[in-house]
Amino acid sequence: MTYLTTRRPMRNLFNLHNEMGRIFGGLFALQEGGTDTEETSWMPTVDISETENGYEIRAELPGVSENDVNVSVTDNVLTVKGEKRQEEETEGKDYHRVERRYGSFQRSFALPRHIETDAIKAGFKDGVLTLGIPKPEVVKPTAIPITTGT
Repeated sequence: MTYLTTRRPMRNLFNLHNEMGRIFGGLFALQEGGTDTEETSWMPTVDISETENGYEIRAELPGVSENDVNVSVTDNVLTVKGEKRQEEETEGKDYHRVERRYGSFQRSFALPRHIETDAIKAGFKDGVLTLGIPKPEVVKPTAIPITTGT
């Protein structure tokens, strides 16, 4: 007796997909009732550099309004926090993908000792926050002259 076997590659593919979904559970799935456009926290990228007279922190904040950024120093920790707001107008739009991040953010940096926090300068231009932190006099290198014959 000969049996005729029909191959169903698509069914096998769907079975594999379902099995992978069962194995990984909701790892890649959205939260129940949620959407991929919900606000989530994010962290801006920064560059930190040092010169002879101070430090500079440059934080990329694309799409963030200057009014939505707050810079503070508490217990020698400099904190940058704020919020990137999502565009309000969504009427008539069916989003297929939303990859830009929205929501609140916060970055904190331990400052070197003896920093005069009143001398820290902040500027905001083209979505980049620049913080200038002058070095205290005790940290700046001091040249000690060498005398001969002593």
